[in-house]
Amino acid sequence: MRLIFQTITFLLFTTVLQAQIRDTIYLWPDKVPNEKLEKHAPKQTDNSRGNVTRITDITNPALVVFEPKKSNNLGAGIIVCPGGGYNILAIDKEGYEIAEWLNNLGYTAFVLQYRVPNNQLGALNDIQRAIRIVRNEANYYSLNPKKIGVIGFSAGGSLCARASTLFAVDSYPKADAIDKLSCKPNFSMLVYPAYLDKGKDRSITPELVLGKNIPPFFIFGTSDDKHGNSSLVFTQALRDNYTPVELHLLQNGGHGYGIRPSNIAGRTWPTLAEVWLDKTLMSINKKIWTKNFPKSTIHVNSTPKKENLWVFIMAGQSNMAGRGFVEPKDTIPSKRVLTINKNKEIILAKAPINIYEPSFKGLGCGLSFGKRLIEQIPDSISVLILPTAVGGSSIYKWLGDSTHRDVPLLTNFKEKVEFGRSIGILKGILWHQGESDANKNNSINYEDRLHELFSNFREIAEDNELPILLGEIGSFSKNIYFTSINNQIRNYALTHDLILIKTSDLKDKGDKLHFNSAGQRLMGQRFADEYIKKY
Repeated sequence: MRLIFQTITFLLFTTVLQAQIRDTIYLWPDKVPNEKLEKHAPKQTDNSRGNVTRITDITNPALVVFEPKKSNNLGAGIIVCPGGGYNILAIDKEGYEIAEWLNNLGYTAFVLQYRVPNNQLGALNDIQRAIRIVRNEANYYSLNPKKIGVIGFSAGGSLCARASTLFAVDSYPKADAIDKLSCKPNFSMLVYPAYLDKGKDRSITPELVLGKNIPPFFIFGTSDDKHGNSSLVFTQALRDNYTPVELHLLQNGGHGYGIRPSNIAGRTWPTLAEVWLDKTLMSINKKIWTKNFPKSTIHVNSTPKKENLWVFIMAGQSNMAGRGFVEPKDTIPSKRVLTINKNKEIILAKAPINIYEPSFKGLGCGLSFGKRLIEQIPDSISVLILPTAVGGSSIYKWLGDSTHRDVPLLTNFKEKVEFGRSIGILKGILWHQGESDANKNNSINYEDRLHELFSNFREIAEDNELPILLGEIGSFSKNIYFTSINNQIRNYALTHDLILIKTSDLKDKGDKLHFNSAGQRLMGQRFADEYIKKY
C-alpha cells in the first residue's frame, strides 16, 4: 500500500515555496506507536523570533517531499531532520530551506515532521519508519535504496545520530511489509548536533552504541556553540570505532544558523557538505556497482581453429560499452563465448566486457549477444567479441580518430580488426552510438557522417559487404534531437540494407540516457536474432 498523498503545502514564511503541490507521506496508516493523542495537524507556535517558523504538537508524523527540477542522477534520497530541542521543529530554517538547497544540488529531499514535544522514543520510531518508507518508495522517486541518507540540525542531528547507531534495534512493533526493510541510513550528516555528550564527564551519550557497519558521517560545528562538545565527543567515538568521519569546526557561528548566509557558519558548511556528499556517494556507488564483478578470469589456453572462430567488433559509445548493473547471472561464462583482456589475451567472456573505462564500465549487450548467437549456430563455432566502444564518443571523434578517454578510437578499432582477422573470421560489427550527437549542431547531417564512418570501417576490414548491425538509441529521452538521430539511423539502415535493432520498448536505468540491465540483455539478444535472420 502506498502512503503518498498529493497535498498543497502552504509555506507562508517563504515566497519561494508558497502554495506548492508536494507529496506528503504519512508514516503511520493506522495507529501511531508510542503516541497517546489522536492524529491531528501540526500546530504553528506564536514564536517567530529570528524569522523562524516553529511547529509542534505533531501526532501524525509525515515526510514532505521535495523533488529537484533537474536530478543529478546519483540516485540518493536525503531525509532532513529539523531541530528544536525535541520540543518544536524549526521547520523552515532547518527543514524546507535545507530541502531546497539539496534540490539545487539535484537531490531528492524528504523533510521529516517527527513527533514533538517531549517524545524522543516516538521521534526514533518516526525516523526509522521514514527511512524504511523512502527505501520502499525508491523506485517511484528514481532513487537507489542503498543510497538513502539523513541530515539533521541540533536535536535533529541527535535524531540522525540515533538512527545511524540504533538501526539494529526495533524501536516499535512491525506493522507491515515496509517494516521488514532496513532502517539504517547509508550516510549521515550532522550540523551543529546537540545531546550527543550526555555520558559521564560529558562523554558520548550511552544510548549511542557504536558497533559494526556504522555509516559514514559528516559533522559540522563551531567552537562557540554551547552544544559544540557533542560534535567533538561523537567524532572521537566514531574515530575510535574506525567509522569514516569528517569533522569541520569553525571558531565562530554559534548555534541554529541553518543555511542562512547572514552567519559565517551558515555560509561555510554547505560547500563542505556538497564536496563530502560527492565523495561519499562515489564510494558507495563503487561498492554497489562493482560488487558482482567477476573475481577471477578464465584464460583460454587453446583457441578454436580460425575457421571455427567468428569475430564481432563492438563499436560506438556508452550503451555499447555497457552501463547496466552487473548481476551474478551476467558473470556466468560459456566456453564458446570469448573476449580479450587488456593484454589481448583470450578469456571466457564475463560482464563487464569493456576494458577501457574502469570508472564507468558495466553490463553491455555483448555477452547476451554471444550466448544467444551460439544457440543458433553449429556447436563447432565459437564467438569472439572484441570491444572498441568508448562512452561519450561523438561520431566526429570517431571520424577524426580522436583520442577519447585515452583511447584512439579509429586506431584502436583497426587494431582489433587486425587482431580478430589474424585468429578468426570477421563476421560483423555491432554499432550503437548517437547520444553524444543528439544536439542542435551534431544532429545535422548525422546520416552522412554515419555513411562516411561505416565506409571507413569496411575499408579497414577490407570487406565492402561486411555486415553492420545498427541499434536505435533510447526512446526514453525527452531531448528532441534523440528523435532526429533515431530517424536518421532508421533511414540509413533502410536505404543501405543494414540490420536495424529496435529499442523503443527498452527501459532506461533512471538517467534517461542508458539502458538498464534488462534492456542491455534484450538488445544483445536482438542483435543475435537479427543477424541470424539475415545471414
